[in-house]
Amino acid sequence: MKRFDLREFRRDKRVTQSELAELFQCKQNFISRIENGERTLPPEKLDILQDKYGDISKYYKEVSDTDEHMTINASPQEFINAGADAFTRQLVKMMNEKLIAPYSALLEKDMIIERLNREIGRLEMQLEDAKKDSARQDGDAASAVAG
Repeated sequence: MKRFDLREFRRDKRVTQSELAELFQCKQNFISRIENGERTLPPEKLDILQDKYGDISKYYKEVSDTDEHMTINASPQEFINAGADAFTRQLVKMMNEKLIAPYSALLEKDMIIERLNREIGRLEMQLEDAKKDSARQDGDAASAVAG
């Protein structure tokens, strides 16, 4: 897997972390954490570098799988946020692939089922009333014939 080497890029371009933070409109410690491998550089920040400096492809370095999966000094909140982001991306992917339905669709489906159950109850009552009326008419007809 490849990862952008921000530290090498910054040194080659003779840009300080503070200057880069100003360019990215973020704090300097964000740059430091990326350079220390605690965070990855977001794609939109790479786009900013590409726009300002041109071809930046030589700063992509091969990273081993063990390095890629290491978490260095990540706070519990950062770990939770990363997990939440991954979960959200997977959830949206599954909705787009129509493997699951969004909550609003489920809620709407529940409301339709409830309405249909009420309609079934109303129709069952009408059917019972019709049966009673039919039985009464048959009883009246039998009384008229016997009388």
